[in-house]
Amino acid sequence: MGANSSNVANFRTKVVDVTLTITNAEAATADVVADFQSFDVGTGQTIGTINNMIITDWDDHGIQLDVLFSDKQTAPVLGTENDVVAISDADAATIIGRVDTGATYVDLVDSKVVVPAAFSPIAFDTANGSLYIGVVNRGAATTWTASGITLRLSLTIEQGH
Repeated sequence: MGANSSNVANFRTKVVDVTLTITNAEAATADVVADFQSFDVGTGQTIGTINNMIITDWDDHGIQLDVLFSDKQTAPVLGTENDVVAISDADAATIIGRVDTGATYVDLVDSKVVVPAAFSPIAFDTANGSLYIGVVNRGAATTWTASGITLRLSLTIEQGH
């Protein structure tokens, strides 16, 4: 390799589990299931990508969901849970990615899991080591329990701790 060859940056993979806090009430189609909630990806400035996701539906509904990610440094607002999406333009501008779960869940008797179709990695650059995740119902009206949805995210961390 010559003196001008490209550098390979150090990176690491990280798995993050997120349990959404949900209001126990019916969410109609296009309602917020979970307003933006923070989860840690590092400490201090953290740069990386969200590469993969698996969702466990402990309530066994198998409903199509939109999962939205934001890297705003303070809590963005998607809207009131179990009501229509009511995000401000400023908060909408901080959305870094959207993943559609589809409706093809695998039934595990008392729960269901879904791995959304492959999506382009969602890049993030957060000054405080936190990202935000929010969920919108795209299926039929459904009542969720307080911790009825968990997500396991696979990340690549390019910078940060």
